[in-house]
Amino acid sequence: MANTPGATAPNTPPSRVNAAPKLKSTPNAVGSAVISEHISTVGVHVDDIRPWIARDVENFRRCGADTMLQELLHGCKDTSVPPIEKSKLFADSLKAVERICNDEKITEHVKAFAKCTSETTSYSDFVKATNAALLELQSLNVPGLTAPRNDDSDILFHYNDYPITQMHQDQQALRKPDVVVVSCNTATTASGPQKDGKGRKVKDTTGKSVDESTKKRKLYMDTAAKKPQDHFKWGDVTSTLEFKRKRGPLAPPPDKYKVKEYVAPKPQYLPKDADGPVEPTNLAPGPAAASSNQPSSQSRRTRGSESQGENKRTSDHLRSSEPASKRIKSNNDNRTEEKDPKKLPPNVQNGIYVAEMFAANIARQHVISYVVNNDVIYMWYFDRQDAIQCAGINFVDDLPRFLVLLLAMQRMSSEQWGLNAQFKESCEFVVDGVDLKFDLTSDQRTTHFGLRGRATTVFPVESKVLSKQLLERGEEQGHFNDIPTHGLVAKLYWPEESRESEAQILKKVYEIAQSEQDVKGHVPEMIWCHKFEGTSTAKIRRALGMDDADQGSRVLYIIVFKKLLPITTLSGVEFLMAWWEVVRCHYALWKKGVRHRDVSPSNIMVYKTPDGRFIGVLNDYDLSSTQCTPRGNERTGTVPFMAISLLTPKAIAGKVEHLYRHDAESLVWVLVWVCVRYEGGELLSKGRPLDDWLKADATGCLKEKSDLCVDVSRGGLPRETHVVPRIQLGHCSISSGLCPRYVPETWEGSVLDDKSVFETWFEANVKSSLPT
Repeated sequence: MANTPGATAPNTPPSRVNAAPKLKSTPNAVGSAVISEHISTVGVHVDDIRPWIARDVENFRRCGADTMLQELLHGCKDTSVPPIEKSKLFADSLKAVERICNDEKITEHVKAFAKCTSETTSYSDFVKATNAALLELQSLNVPGLTAPRNDDSDILFHYNDYPITQMHQDQQALRKPDVVVVSCNTATTASGPQKDGKGRKVKDTTGKSVDESTKKRKLYMDTAAKKPQDHFKWGDVTSTLEFKRKRGPLAPPPDKYKVKEYVAPKPQYLPKDADGPVEPTNLAPGPAAASSNQPSSQSRRTRGSESQGENKRTSDHLRSSEPASKRIKSNNDNRTEEKDPKKLPPNVQNGIYVAEMFAANIARQHVISYVVNNDVIYMWYFDRQDAIQCAGINFVDDLPRFLVLLLAMQRMSSEQWGLNAQFKESCEFVVDGVDLKFDLTSDQRTTHFGLRGRATTVFPVESKVLSKQLLERGEEQGHFNDIPTHGLVAKLYWPEESRESEAQILKKVYEIAQSEQDVKGHVPEMIWCHKFEGTSTAKIRRALGMDDADQGSRVLYIIVFKKLLPITTLSGVEFLMAWWEVVRCHYALWKKGVRHRDVSPSNIMVYKTPDGRFIGVLNDYDLSSTQCTPRGNERTGTVPFMAISLLTPKAIAGKVEHLYRHDAESLVWVLVWVCVRYEGGELLSKGRPLDDWLKADATGCLKEKSDLCVDVSRGGLPRETHVVPRIQLGHCSISSGLCPRYVPETWEGSVLDDKSVFETWFEANVKSSLPT
């Protein structure tokens, strides 16, 4: 099943000199999602994924600082008392924290932070300042706000700058966030036993009991202000903070803090491509608090002009003419250590950490993270729809507002942090009367790495209820008994709400299968489907008063299927036969009005029959459309396998209709892909052709494919094929006219109808090569 989410990205501003490699607006490859199913090839080194993450964060939505603070506080409301208006709860919270702001326990660390002359030396003082505030806020009572928990789940800020690792497929990623937000329990575990100067454990021989409040203060103010003794796990990290700071001290805090109107820092929003700390400037009065609570109606997203004139590092960026392949490490190196993260734009580095937190919690609704630029903190809210950046808060100058943020963070439940308590590494739970048991540590789990999009994760699942239902289904139900396996897999993903659901499309597919033999037995068997109500990503955007809150909104689904195998595990005639069955199934469905529109190797699966044959299955219909849905010119597909004519500027602009021949061409590119990259059902470890297809944008991929067409037309291939004869590959790709330069100009006028394309491209070139 594919892991590549579908969405059409907004236009990208022109690239600047010395800018990081940019990915253009590409179909179904908004950002890092495109690499998820090819992580073994692309790798997880920060240089490899930076352009994709950059695409995910560069078109962020904007939100006023007070607007987001009001919404966070509203989520922490005390439901046992009559509701209080958001604005009043916010005003009451500001007033309540004013007294704490001038407590020397906090201000001494704020002053120390401002006096620091380098970034790394400021981490400890920042942690002490925030944790001192959290300790004081635990006894603060704000009418209408939920009381603090005062248990091991309480959050604290922890100095990190220490490796955190995580596996993505067979690749291990190593990241070092500057500061993390974790629970007291996690911090205690990571601190390990007390050790002496030689690293030996120290035993407590005093026999004296330590007061709990003293232990907690030591944890917050001492232990958390140092690097952890042990590595944190991404699954235990609630949030991260990425710091960027100029050398030298910052402006000191005021002599006394008072609640005041919001004052916008410069810049109010951190530019998308700022490499280093943005130089602080004199603070300019912003709009009144009430007006700052409303997002701008003129511009929800960043514009290219905002970043003009910003200084940018060049030491860690490729020249615009340097090929993307220069960023890729050896195929045999499966441990990738992050290079100096300070060379990355802070928004991109922040996005990488968010992707790790998403990957560690597969059903996570959203992630809230922070970028600290000098003395301004920028809050980011990420979910599968897009990213929201809140206007910055100068926490040295406007400590009351910052403490309201800390107050909200302290009182937020795990659900408000976006965590889904049901989906743990190994767990069992019941949904709508269906029991589900799964192990998310399984080697068979297929994970997603990225920010936006469907974020598909596939993992084995067990269910007594569903297994019983399978046994009770009779043969009269046809397609439900086509696949002779009782193994089940769950697909957890975030499709767009506006799309016809995959479950609805599959019901139509099953109806077609009753009368079409080319479809029956060649489509996935859906056993059960569930939509998680209340997970719509539009909810937060409506609450924040954003325009187009529902545009591109997503919702969490889970579908259980019978287990299938990747077609790439096959070779020789077995592979070709299964592929041909999928070609015929795809054409039969297209004729009946079901357009798949996302053909890729991961969407072509197989199963084994009792007599030992492998049967091809056209899988993954969540980007499909039917006659009941508008066809339009919306771009869908996975870039490396898309038709050449869909990678042109005209197509990217949405001026080329998606036709049958485009999907047919994708089927051929899948054939080419497997022919030259796999041998004996195994991905080649070295000398693997076409890697650059995964690292190119739409324009780059168009060129790569066009060049391949030229090579094949001249009798050359990247290497000998391993699955089908060379002559057959040549017939499928070139004589069918896949490259525009070999196609008559009238081709775009659809001279060949769907039937002619099927007969000319496939039946004439493939059918005769198959065993009878």
